[in-house]
Amino acid sequence: MEATKSYIKIRRVSEKEAEDFEYYFDTKSNDLLTELTPDLDNWGGIGWMELGEYEYHKPSQTINLLVETKLSSPTEWLRNASLGSAYFQNKLITMVTIQKDETCVQGVAVMDGEVLQDKSIFEMASKEIARYYEDEESGYSLDALDNQMWDSIAQFLNVCEQFYQTESEEYIQ
Repeated sequence: MEATKSYIKIRRVSEKEAEDFEYYFDTKSNDLLTELTPDLDNWGGIGWMELGEYEYHKPSQTINLLVETKLSSPTEWLRNASLGSAYFQNKLITMVTIQKDETCVQGVAVMDGEVLQDKSIFEMASKEIARYYEDEESGYSLDALDNQMWDSIAQFLNVCEQFYQTESEEYIQ
């Protein structure tokens, strides 16, 4: 089954914090999702969600999660997860959700339970998306579509980092 994919980044996580997080939370299974937001009423009506990946990237001090859902972006789950874990306090958390039909990319920024941004950062009609998948369409390639989506994602992430994470707040080891 094709799924809607949400890419989540938790910034300014020291190596020690990541080690502790991995010790106390099950980062290898879907249990992580319910450990972070145990009350399913706080998932925003999302009935099915799976953890696709967990990774700590030491050079950027970032926890990366890939979460899969049927349709919707798990914004309410993320907002509650940012409140429920001491590991996420005062941390900028961003999430970009690529709709399974690739017609929309949603960008969300959260910190300490407050949704700072929640907006569409890329949209294209499904008929237009289909043209990128048809071999006989000249001038349309999947690489071009990917570039459009990921360029909009990169721009959103850069703006969020610049706007919500000032130099005085930069993480110092």
